Amino acid sequence: MPPPALFIGLDAGGTKTDVLVRNESGDTISLAGPPANLQRLGPETTARTLADLIDEARRRFSGARVRGMCAGVAGAGRATDRQALTERLRARLGEDAPSRLVIVSDARIALEGAFEGASGAIVIAGTGSMVLARDRRGACVRAGGWGLLLGDDGSGYAVGRAGLRALAAAFDGGPETRLRQLFAEAFDLRTPEALIRRVYAEGWSLAEAAPLVLEAAAAGDAVALAIVEEETRRLARQAGWLARRAGNLEPRFALIGGMTRDAFYRGRLRTALLERLPGWRSEAPLRSPVEGALLLACRNA
Repeated sequence: MPPPALFIGLDAGGTKTDVLVRNESGDTISLAGPPANLQRLGPETTARTLADLIDEARRRFSGARVRGMCAGVAGAGRATDRQALTERLRARLGEDAPSRLVIVSDARIALEGAFEGASGAIVIAGTGSMVLARDRRGACVRAGGWGLLLGDDGSGYAVGRAGLRALAAAFDGGPETRLRQLFAEAFDLRTPEALIRRVYAEGWSLAEAAPLVLEAAAAGDAVALAIVEEETRRLARQAGWLARRAGNLEPRFALIGGMTRDAFYRGRLRTALLERLPGWRSEAPLRSPVEGALLLACRNA
């Protein structure tokens, strides 16, 4: 008699890795582990993190064999990177590697979870940003996701960078803004020299400045409000481009990512999207990204 089947979904992000494990009887457990961003850590370290979590899942279901596994991995947007990670993970798992071992991007599992595999679009605004959709035939299409140098409109990085540029402009004699006080209190950015040192010498993540821009905008600061309006319009414009390219989409979107957890930003982004996509509707994601990974693991098996 064959051993009981096990299905594993993993959401490997830049801050942590979430895991859902289900056996063929429907018993489910959740695990959590360290971050596993492929671009930051490389395929070897990422494979080790995922393999350790898979081994832990197997120990929780003693005697079961992994039949299907799907990992949505941050930084795994390119096919060559996914292939390199798949090879290293198979090597680490050895004979325990499932025959159906699928590596996709973290955006892909978010899309799967949002609409449980049906058609629709997700608009992701976290540290970075992108738009990803599945058409009614099952094909996926994306816009954005070009990274901090070429894109990421509406992201935490873009909003934070714009806020710091507004601070620099205020130092130069440009429009006054509440951001000057907020950045001074939170990050001790009271002089041009402090700003230059923090950004260039200390390698600061500019996305950390985004919450202060949102705070100032929600309080009515004209400079911060203009930043939020511009960045949400730019991200909504990408969604409009994607909708025209794809054509055969269910007209709905779900908002994903850390920036969208801020009520003020979420409202402004939703408004910008509905203006750009007349006739569409905004829906809450049906399932979490890690649940989307488990759905793909079961389906592919």
